[in-house]
Amino acid sequence: MNGRFVFGTILVCALCVGLAFGQRGKQQFDEAMKHYNSANFDKAIGILGKLAEDKSIDHGLMKEILLALGRSHTAKGNKEKAMWAMTQLIDLEPPTITPDPDAECPPLMKIYYEARKAKSGSTEVERGDPGLKTIAVLDFKNRSIDDKEKFDPMEKGFAELLIDQLNGSVNLKVIERERIQWILDEIGLENDPTKFDQSSAVRVGKQLGVHAILLGSFIKAKNRIDLLARLVKVETSEILATERTSGDADEFFDVAENLSIGIAKKINASLSEADIEKRNETKSLDAMMSYSEGLVHLEKGNYKAAYDKFIKALEFDPTYDKARMKAASIKPLIG
Repeated sequence: MNGRFVFGTILVCALCVGLAFGQRGKQQFDEAMKHYNSANFDKAIGILGKLAEDKSIDHGLMKEILLALGRSHTAKGNKEKAMWAMTQLIDLEPPTITPDPDAECPPLMKIYYEARKAKSGSTEVERGDPGLKTIAVLDFKNRSIDDKEKFDPMEKGFAELLIDQLNGSVNLKVIERERIQWILDEIGLENDPTKFDQSSAVRVGKQLGVHAILLGSFIKAKNRIDLLARLVKVETSEILATERTSGDADEFFDVAENLSIGIAKKINASLSEADIEKRNETKSLDAMMSYSEGLVHLEKGNYKAAYDKFIKALEFDPTYDKARMKAASIKPLIG
């Protein structure tokens, strides 16, 4: 028999076997996710735990398996086992693997950050490109004259909006608010915009290893809203820039968009209206208010109340994908 033919046959057979094992792994993963979505966490953990030990599973699927395993252990309150899953996830790098904070529940993101810190020995943000600019946006301070209590949740809402919009820049890394909250907990600083002075902002920035921190505030007066921001350079504590925009309160998105573009220009980051439009989640003030109220509850660990607010946001705007993802991420935590 021709040796080349035999070798080719063996190679084809090996590929077929590998494909079969890959399909089997995907089928088992899908089965585990059905159990997870039905709150059968023990069954999900049993399947995912075995898959996590299988060295033949490809890199892409293994990432999903470890994330799902971490999710399942978190839902069961097994922090140490969730930490193991996140450590294994980080061990798959490079490239850098960062769970989507909109799709994962806050307790799992906290465990991920702790695993990252244990692995690297630092709380600083990872950067594949050393020259990439990095910025952290702190919650905005509500200085409104009218409807102050009503607009209090927008302290988080406007920060979230700026994070989303600035993320449209290709040469700027914006730190997710979940990581900022984790750092605030680490250094014992309360997440209260009234207590964010320049020195505390710089302290947060140094822990994250970012280039700049954005401090903001807003004023609602009658039907107008003003957004104000200070950009602080972490290394020197100097104010790099100040920016102010204003407009109709019902057009809050456009007001925030103008602020984002102005800030991006001050730090020489490329950001256009088209970039921001791609990041658009909602232009409904009611939806944004409900979502922001959900964030307030989320940080306090009131998952049922947060879930209800995210669902309410979807009632105002059914296309609000971020609210949908947030609701889905915490649903397993409320039974």
